[in-house]
Amino acid sequence: MNVLDFGIEVIALSASGVLAPGPLFFANLAYATRLDWWSGVKVAHGHTMVELPLVIMLAAGLFTFDVAKKYSGIIGFVGGIAILGFAGLQIATITNEKRAYNLPRSTSSRGPFAVGVALTALNPFFLLWWFTAGVKLIADSGAFGISTGVIMLFLLHIWMDYAWLACTAYLASRGGILLRSKYYPVLRLALSAALVYYGISFLLQAASRPS
Repeated sequence: MNVLDFGIEVIALSASGVLAPGPLFFANLAYATRLDWWSGVKVAHGHTMVELPLVIMLAAGLFTFDVAKKYSGIIGFVGGIAILGFAGLQIATITNEKRAYNLPRSTSSRGPFAVGVALTALNPFFLLWWFTAGVKLIADSGAFGISTGVIMLFLLHIWMDYAWLACTAYLASRGGILLRSKYYPVLRLALSAALVYYGISFLLQAASRPS
């Protein structure tokens, strides 16, 4: 795998999760309606404070004990199954979504940074993603050197959180609700198709590895 292929893989898989509506996303919009777009950056800061240590911990476990190499087939299989599962959840959510989205009129008295930390750490889907699909990406990043690969992976992933949360906060602060756009479900369907592609690719790679 070359750098370009790896970058596309990380961005495609990350985007499908980043753009999916969840507690963190809705809290971000709610804060933006009372504050401004900078609240989205603060939410992203809080998210990073949880995500960065988690990635470092997973990378240390994978590479210190050579897990990434010894169990690459299992990692690829579990990652592929998980990604296909996430794709199914995405598609089901899109088809069952209501067209009206009501933002909460008030949010917790805690600041956006604290909410970014809390809603990330307590989100089971966030943890599930990193312990399945995320582990596969971390394992793949080892091809570029452990330190370099993990840093590359994290930077390719985290900028999307900042861009998405800041941009949607800006739109919410200006009165625009992105989720009501007719193009938003189309974008999520396209990202779900990318998930299916990578899920099948990971399963085929796992199956082709010698036992």
